[in-house]
Amino acid sequence: MELAVDSPLSAYRAAYDAHDLDALLATMRPDVALHSPITDRFAFRGHAQLRDLMEDVHAVVSDSAYVLDVGDDRTRVLKLSGRIGRQPFTETLLMQLDDDGLIASIEIFVRPMPGVTAMAAALGPRIARRRSRVRALLFRLMIGPLAFMTRTGEPVGSKLASP
Repeated sequence: MELAVDSPLSAYRAAYDAHDLDALLATMRPDVALHSPITDRFAFRGHAQLRDLMEDVHAVVSDSAYVLDVGDDRTRVLKLSGRIGRQPFTETLLMQLDDDGLIASIEIFVRPMPGVTAMAAALGPRIARRRSRVRALLFRLMIGPLAFMTRTGEPVGSKLASP
């Protein structure tokens, strides 16, 4: 699918694809807030936290491609497909832009469930490790079984529940 070149987020998409964190952050307000698909207990705020997060994202996500960019000058929706390890996922980003066209907020939605838990299992320990190795280990121990259950249970569960 070809994406519109004249989108207010074409610079964001190009910077993401190039793994250019400086250019990516230049598309965002200094007080940007990113709301995670994994928890609503906190948001990543500001360029420093977003830089750290995007370094981690680029380390674990592969085969990513934007497949949709729709909206207007204030609200955009991007859709991205990618992989974490062998697990495919689809991510939808709802972005609010300010009067200058900078990203003010990002709300992320991920599917399917094995993709969400794979994302949590890959990113959570990396994010927690920035605070301490113990936090990273505890997070890994907490999320690992859930990621395993959704990855292995989804094929069986979908057969049992399919219409």
